[in-house]
Amino acid sequence: MGVDSDRVLIFGGGPAVGWGVLSHEIALPGALSRALSRRTGRGADVYVVAVPRLKIGHAPDALSRIKLYRYDAVVVTLGVNDAGALTPLASWERDLTSTLRMIGRRSSLDARIFVAGVHPIRSIPVYDSPLGSVADTHARKMNTISAQVCSRVPRVTYVPLTAPEQSNALRFRDAMTYRHWAEELADCMAPHLDAERLMPDFNRTLRSDEDHDSQRERSAAVRELGILVDDRSWQFDDVVALACTSFGVKSATVSVIDSDRLVHKAQVGDVPQLIMLDDSFTATVIREPDGMIVPDAAADDRFRNLPHVAGGPHIRFYAGFALEGSDGSRIGTLNMFDPAPRFSDESWRLLRLRQFGLMVQSELLRGGHPH
Repeated sequence: MGVDSDRVLIFGGGPAVGWGVLSHEIALPGALSRALSRRTGRGADVYVVAVPRLKIGHAPDALSRIKLYRYDAVVVTLGVNDAGALTPLASWERDLTSTLRMIGRRSSLDARIFVAGVHPIRSIPVYDSPLGSVADTHARKMNTISAQVCSRVPRVTYVPLTAPEQSNALRFRDAMTYRHWAEELADCMAPHLDAERLMPDFNRTLRSDEDHDSQRERSAAVRELGILVDDRSWQFDDVVALACTSFGVKSATVSVIDSDRLVHKAQVGDVPQLIMLDDSFTATVIREPDGMIVPDAAADDRFRNLPHVAGGPHIRFYAGFALEGSDGSRIGTLNMFDPAPRFSDESWRLLRLRQFGLMVQSELLRGGHPH
């Protein structure tokens, strides 16, 4: 957790899946977030889209619904299933090239793409056999091709994965193995992520046609989560109440975008009930890469004329964090506000805002909402 966190997506099969452990927290995503933070000094939000039996030929379909432009870096972990299936090398080269170019077209202009090599197949205890040797040999040939492909595609870096010195022979994989791979990836990724932020024009540039989600995409994401828009979601009430206490504000909401209006799933304090999206702070927050703190809305040209700033409840201080659906669509916001402005240091507020926002988002994605 941290202010201005790097946003990383891990996509694919093999190491992305987390075989052998019970939680992504101790698999590659959690291990990579910690390894990156140690090197950069920033927070790291690592997301994962894992497809256990994914092969390279089906990767474009699996990528098609992911909003790749949300991320500072994309880590691709493909090839384990192809090595086992002895995918023809010409097909591997053709399809990997096509997949990486697709990611490049759909990612942000500053994002980097990292392709993890196929780790030694025989390092998996169940494949430490003559049959495993055949797949291992094929994987090495695939890795050679992968390195060549990565050298030809812009913004792509190849990262070989090695077997850890020690492994638990009784398990498919273990947390130590994922830590080992995370360190190898982070060693390569951190300098690139740091370099992006040193560029004078760095602003997480989005492509002009992908700077916001369409109404159709948001509606689809809300339907996928099973949210009945006009129903209250009581499981958010405790988080909202705790957020109010932490920020010392009188009011807070968890609000979902329903067409051109906002609907509150949870609320505390004096909260306007009819809010149109275009007349809200949410319209700005959902276009921000991170949370947003407004010390005094009445003194901010972007917000001074909003109905609920110029009129009741006369919002002055505002803090908001965009909530995302499983495909990355911005479907709503966590909002905290108060009639009194706040001019103290914003960094701790932004960090705490992210913490509460991600708590709400986790509840949304966990599926604990009523149907």
